[in-house]
Amino acid sequence: MASLDSIRQSVRGSDADVGGDDSGIIPAEAGVEDVCDEEVDTVRSRVAPHAGDEGGIIPSLQAVQDEYGYLPRFALQVIADECDTTIARVYGTASFYSQFYFEPRGEHTIKVCTGTACHVKGADDISENLQDELDVDTDEVTDDGQFTIEHVRCVGACGLAPVVVVDDNVHGPIEPGNGTEILDEYTDEEA
Repeated sequence: MASLDSIRQSVRGSDADVGGDDSGIIPAEAGVEDVCDEEVDTVRSRVAPHAGDEGGIIPSLQAVQDEYGYLPRFALQVIADECDTTIARVYGTASFYSQFYFEPRGEHTIKVCTGTACHVKGADDISENLQDELDVDTDEVTDDGQFTIEHVRCVGACGLAPVVVVDDNVHGPIEPGNGTEILDEYTDEEA
């Protein structure tokens, strides 16, 4: 994933009329005309193995999301051009799958499992504690761009319930008050 600093450098000057804020993250609604040529070239390079192949939409979406952590609109336009299809088809494909995001995400995604076993053992309390600690709601990015909390139905680790998955690392069973200890592991990683 591109670092937030590199993304911050990519948005054209302050006159870009895309409703952006001071975070420097490419706004989700930014079109091709709103980003610098280097960003368009980055997306083209990620899509190049699938150029001219409408069947390459999904791997192209995955490659671009690996780069940015989400799918900004300009990238959907570039994918459509490179895969010889329409942006409507690219958007329709991306919106069908829950693995794709249309809004910026934090460097670390915290997935709070809300499946039956985790719910019974306190997943709601864990989520509330994490949200309070990070001062965000679910699917929002912390001010420092480090974390996004999301709820998932089941991660398939019911024997460890309640479970939280940070990036690809499963943590469980955890007590509702121990969520902040997990955050410390990832915060220290960045220091």
